[in-house]
Amino acid sequence: MNLPEIQQRLQEIKDLGFIPTEREGPTGIGYTLEQQLGITENNLPIPDIGGRVEIKSTRSNANNLITLFTFNRGVWKLNQKDIIEKWGYIDDNERLSFYNTVSITPNTMDLQIKISSVNETISVVHAPTNQELATWDLYHIVGKFMVKFERLLLINADVRKSSDNREEFHYNHAQLLTNPSSKPFREGFESGKVMIDIRMFLKESGSVRNHGTGFRIKENDLPILFEKSVKLM
Repeated sequence: MNLPEIQQRLQEIKDLGFIPTEREGPTGIGYTLEQQLGITENNLPIPDIGGRVEIKSTRSNANNLITLFTFNRGVWKLNQKDIIEKWGYIDDNERLSFYNTVSITPNTMDLQIKISSVNETISVVHAPTNQELATWDLYHIVGKFMVKFERLLLINADVRKSSDNREEFHYNHAQLLTNPSSKPFREGFESGKVMIDIRMFLKESGSVRNHGTGFRIKENDLPILFEKSVKLM
């Protein structure tokens, strides 16, 4: 499909009104849209704009954090096991865990993001001591983001519940986001809208299980990471 064909198909889907979900749970909004578009992946080739486009659908009445990507290798300034033992807690599975969301503002554990203009790095630090837990090269982070989200078709849907308590979606707003770059991404960190999720725990053996450090943003804030936005419906 080319862009005009996609725009026409999106308008046809909008005109259908509320559509019953084809899958229960949080992934139902994306899966139902894919079925309506007749695709089996969360991206779409659009030749007239230069390649494949990532598709993301969101609920208009929700503003959940989504993971843009994970980046974990070679960034730790402290041993991960030491981090868990120092700042961790016992979770519901009785494991010593360290799941923590960090932004530019210190959180309840005094952890925060710091940005170095000199080295062009992003770090998670313990604010009172300025001790670095992990540091990322800003350009590497932006590079990972641009590879995955070079072009993003962002579609919003109003949501309601049917008489049998199943979700129904009215897909009624779509925009094509392009031109991601380091400037808006950096500004996302500085405004506190881009956050870092640390997600790891100690296994019974004493070794570390790391689920991948996630770079996250609220769904409704996704457009701030792009320099260009075109409304499709």
